[in-house]
Amino acid sequence: MEERSKGKPNQQGRSRRGQRGQSGQRGQSGRQADPRPYIRDVSRESQGALDVATVTIGMVALALAVGFAVGLAVFCVMNLSTWLTALLWDGVGGALSAPWFPLAACTLGGAVIGLWTWWSNDRVRPLEDVMAEFKATGSYRVNGAAKPVVSFLLPLVFGGSVGFEAGLTGLIAAGCCWIRDCLKAAGLRAGAVADVTIAASMAAIFGTPLAGIVAGAESSPGDVADKLEKPDVNDYNMRRGAKAVLYTAAAFGAFGGIALSSHFVGAPSGLPRFDAVTASYAELLWAVPCMAVAYVMSLLYHGSARLSKFASSRLGDGLPGVVGAPVIAGAIMGACACALPYVLFPGEAQSEELMATWTTWTATVLVATGFAKAVITPMCLNMGWMGGSFFPSIFAGVAAGYGLAALTGADPMLMVTVTATAYLAGVVRKPLLVLAILFLCFPVEGVVWMGIAAVVGAALPVPRVLLAPEVEG
Repeated sequence: MEERSKGKPNQQGRSRRGQRGQSGQRGQSGRQADPRPYIRDVSRESQGALDVATVTIGMVALALAVGFAVGLAVFCVMNLSTWLTALLWDGVGGALSAPWFPLAACTLGGAVIGLWTWWSNDRVRPLEDVMAEFKATGSYRVNGAAKPVVSFLLPLVFGGSVGFEAGLTGLIAAGCCWIRDCLKAAGLRAGAVADVTIAASMAAIFGTPLAGIVAGAESSPGDVADKLEKPDVNDYNMRRGAKAVLYTAAAFGAFGGIALSSHFVGAPSGLPRFDAVTASYAELLWAVPCMAVAYVMSLLYHGSARLSKFASSRLGDGLPGVVGAPVIAGAIMGACACALPYVLFPGEAQSEELMATWTTWTATVLVATGFAKAVITPMCLNMGWMGGSFFPSIFAGVAAGYGLAALTGADPMLMVTVTATAYLAGVVRKPLLVLAILFLCFPVEGVVWMGIAAVVGAALPVPRVLLAPEVEG
């Protein structure tokens, strides 16, 4: 009895020691604290630091290369769109020389876009959706290779009042995600390839690295959790500081790629470059009515977006709705273009033309063009003519600003700078991104007025009744 009673504590002691050993093993697998905190593996720490430094240098070089390739791709696709658009509107339209050609071309374009959307089950997604999906998942996919290109080109070629930034960003982001996965399958550590594409795309499309850096930071996936569709794609979970370096490298690489292409080919790209503000102090008060006009335009934009979204939903998702919505939008846009031709197209080339010819236009036509484009663009975006809103919104503000200058006699650059900045901020509601985009459009001398206009335009409230359902709240 005494031996058995003495044996019990011994067995319990061995049991407790076994439990401690097992818990120690579990602690190692669960990455708990090392039971020997006084021991440091100096060799592993130094090797890890060297590995991180090497990867960082490699990733910066890779970001520069990817950005440069993105710049070349953006330049090629933009010029393909420009060539096809000129073929239709200058070639066919010029040969017919008929005042009703915009109505016919836009209505036909709506039918083609609707039938293509129905057959391909593919459409361009808004830039905000591309950035949101990439931020949430760390990846982006499109429906094949050829279909998204056709979906991207059709609204632009037929004169849609939409920008090309959404389609290009989606195509390039999907392509870089595919390249990243291929490199990973080959055993290469290239997880940051896709992470810099938003920055590179925006820098190349808008022609300014700052826009790419800001947009890349906004669309960056989370720092802590790995949110990729394939959990083992990213080999390094970089913090925001390191990612900012990659965004900067990619943005400047993209800017260099498109600038080099433009230099050799001689084709312009990106936003127009306006002159500096030279207004006197007495004229600076004209900034107030400019922001008021921009606010009214932003209300028209949001109201048109809600109305057109409602109309599109009422038409349904069947064949009649998918085809009918873009046909109706095309007919309205084409009829408007018969009187105001500059409501068509993204607006970057039209801004260049308006800069040289605005004095030959009446103030009424210029202001009406800006207001009409503020209504037509969201109608296109919500009724099948998919694309971006940045370029047409910038042009709408430019046209209205020149109209106000013709009406008041004030400094045209002050009116254009304030109106365009305040209106774009009212549409996008992101003043920092607006400033980043427009810094290369307007000289730095107007930064104070741009900053005030961007903050005021984004801060002015939009009535809830005018907001589309998914924007509310």
